[in-house]
This record gives sequence, C-alpha cells and structure tokens, in this order.
Amino acid sequence: MDSAKILEILASYNRFWAGEDVDSGIEREMLGSLLSQLASREVVVLKGVRRSGKSTLLAQVIRHLVDSGTNPLSILRVNLEEPLFSAGLSVELLERIYRTYREKVYPKGRCSLFLDEIQNVPDWEKWVRGRNETENIKIYIAGSSATMLSREIGTKLTGRQVSFEVFPLSFKEFLRFHDLEIGSEIEYLNSRSLIRHLFGKYAKYGGFPEVVLAPNTEGKELLLKNYFEDILYRDIAARHEIRDVANLRNLAVYLLTNTARQTSINKLKNNFSISQDKTENYVSALLESYLLFQLQKFSYSLKSTMRAGFKAYAVDTGVRNRIAFTFSEDSGWMIENIVFLHLRQRHEEVYFLAGGTETDFVVKEGVRLTRRIQVWYDDPAVEVIPGRELACFKGDGADNKGSECILLTNDYSSVVDVNGVKVHSMPVDKFLIFDDPGQK
Repeated sequence: MDSAKILEILASYNRFWAGEDVDSGIEREMLGSLLSQLASREVVVLKGVRRSGKSTLLAQVIRHLVDSGTNPLSILRVNLEEPLFSAGLSVELLERIYRTYREKVYPKGRCSLFLDEIQNVPDWEKWVRGRNETENIKIYIAGSSATMLSREIGTKLTGRQVSFEVFPLSFKEFLRFHDLEIGSEIEYLNSRSLIRHLFGKYAKYGGFPEVVLAPNTEGKELLLKNYFEDILYRDIAARHEIRDVANLRNLAVYLLTNTARQTSINKLKNNFSISQDKTENYVSALLESYLLFQLQKFSYSLKSTMRAGFKAYAVDTGVRNRIAFTFSEDSGWMIENIVFLHLRQRHEEVYFLAGGTETDFVVKEGVRLTRRIQVWYDDPAVEVIPGRELACFKGDGADNKGSECILLTNDYSSVVDVNGVKVHSMPVDKFLIFDDPGQK
C-alpha cells in the first residue's frame, strides 16, 4: 500500500486534524487514571472483554488532549480493524503507517500514538517496544482481551507498560448514561425510586455500553447474544484451537448459570465427562477471555488456596441472563455477581470464606482482612435479618479485628451490633454509588 492511500485512510480516522470534534461518548470513571499517564514513558495498555468500551476510552483521551490545547496533528489514531489494512497487517505495514504520518503530517516533536485492535498485527509487541525506546512518542494500545493478556504483554514489554482492565459500565456509570448524577445523600434520597428502577434494569441487562444505549429489549438481547458468541468462538475457540466447541459452550453456560456457587475442576470434570487437562484448559480459556472471573477461597496458606474450589462470576449480568438457564430465585446470585465486579475493580485481593463462618467477600490488604461483605437481598418487606447472614461477623478472632463489616441489602439500612462488632447494613445500590476506592 502506497503512502498516499495510507494517508487517506489515516485522515478518515483522525478528522480532528481538520478541526472536527472528537466523538468520544459519555465519560468513563477510568479516564482520570489514563490521563495521569500522559507524561510517562510507559506504554499504556487497555485490556478487557470485547465491547466494554476500550476504543471509546482511547477517544476520550484524544478529546482531552485536543481540548487542552495539544496540537491535533501530534495525535495519531490507527484502527487496525480497518478493512483496507486487513489484507496486509504486519509489523512492516505498521512501520509504513507510522513513517507516513511522520513524513506527511507531523515530522518533528513528541507525538501521541493510539493503536486500536492491535492484536491483529503479528509480533506487534516488538514494534511497540522498539518505537517506544527510540522515538519521542507516547503510546496507548487497546485490543481484544484474549490476545492482550498480562503474561503475553509482560514478556515483551516488561517494565515498559502500565495495564488497565476495562469492564462494562459500573452502576454509577450506568446512571450517568441515563443522565443521573448522584453526588450526595440528599440527591440519592430524592432520586430513590428512579435509582431502584434503574438498578433493576442494570441487573437484568448489564452494563455493556451499546446494550445500555439500545432503544428496546429486542436490540439489547440480540447484542448480548452476539457478544457471547463472539467471545466464545473468536476469542476462545479460534485462538486456542479448540475443536470440541460443544463441550466448551456447555461448560461456559454451566458456569454462567451457576454464578456465585462454589465448584471445582474435579466437579466440572465429572459433570462433563472430560479429562482433567481439558477441563483445566477450558476453564483457563474462559477466564482469559474475561467472560468469567474466578474467586478463590481465602486461606493464609497459598497451597490450601490453590487446592480449594472456586466461585465463578460473569463479567456482565446481562450476558449471563441472556445465555444461562435462569430461575426465579436467581436475583440474589445476580446481586452478588454485581458486588463482586465492583470489588474486583477496586481491590487487588478479594476472596470468599467458607467452612465455619461463610462470608461472601473478604478483602485482603497486606496481611490483614480489611473488609468483610455479606449480601442479603431479600424482599424489602422483610425487616428481620436472618441469623445466618450475620454469623460471619460473630467472634473476636484476629481476622475480625479492625475489619469493616458490611451487610448489603435490598432496602434495609441500619447499624447492627453483632457480639460487639458493628455491622453497617445498607442498600446495594447505595453502596455501589458511594463506595469510593480512593477512600479505602
């Protein structure tokens, strides 16, 4: 492809060169973290499930640069899913694109390079590392999760990259997509009915941005089905060269159906009558794609943690509800899934406790358990908390001292004394809005 054609394609994706506005959608919570990396030398990597908003976040960083007075010509965005590029995707083409930009658009000075869907270029890591070391350049990259794994990037970019996981919308972002900003207790109380209504929609259809913006139920469900199929066949089966797609799909549906229930590789192996190695490989592939997450049982013994079973949680309750076999009693599990996703994005170490005093979630920071969180999502008319939901907070063992104890409810707020331990109960939706990771 000659430089004139390359320049024509680049101009079509970088219309801000000619003064046009950057179409970047509704601002995401993660934007501030990405902007904090603008002056660093590290490559910024966005990874996560497909359709979670990685491309939009790149556009939001570009919009910030343009709005803050950066010369638009010093910014280059390349969409590597462009059909005109697809026939010859290679490191050589990537180099020609960059050289064309430098020769024809911005020959001198520091530039910002945004590479979208870079996983389509074989050996892209070598090119990115080389240009990051030799050029006056800031690089942001994004791609489908299955080929943007930490272990793969780390091999080639060790010490030269900062990675961010991009999830579907949090509930707070979901409210923003519905033109609702809640910044205080008064605003929360004044909008309580609307918030509860929107939380129901969030639990049912999840937080994928395009699904949230889809105008009707049919459109939402079609998108969710397509997302699942794309993840299963493109991000998992094709990449891992899995031929037994039927068992892979059955395993995925089973784990989505049984979110928040404890299981194990041995149990899954017996359920599907497949080998241990194949079961482990299939579960690993499902986790790598970000379709599912694994929550491990807490133990101070690493060996015990590895041997214990795990709980699986879906990356999005909308996908789970569209694909899984659902039952009327699933609402509690779905709320637990939402809470897990919230905690997973805010804490490095999250576990569950089982045996004796079972706890839905515990957060570990250093050597201490700093948060204990139980989910009790019963009918709002029920005002007496069952003893089994408070049992995990009883006792005065070392693990319980100094921990923040929280009971998340449907519509019940109180401070409960459990054998001298203060347990703060609050509605789940309120917790999702006001739980600020910066304060933890």
